[in-house]
Amino acid sequence: MTFQINAWLEQPNPTLSISEKSSGLMLLQWQGAQLHRLLSKGGLVAEDFRHHGENQQQALARELFLLCCQE
Repeated sequence: MTFQINAWLEQPNPTLSISEKSSGLMLLQWQGAQLHRLLSKGGLVAEDFRHHGENQQQALARELFLLCCQE
């Protein structure tokens, strides 16, 4: 399974989602207060999402799934 990360973190209403690449099925989504909390606690850093390589994006998706389990 290959994941796609959609991150709009530097917007007035930031959102972050992970979907399954081939089907487009959304698997996780953070927004609003939940996303602001993750950003302020340092669990998410905008710079992490600037990587463009497929392997880097898949590794980041796995980290986000683990982060979701910690909440």
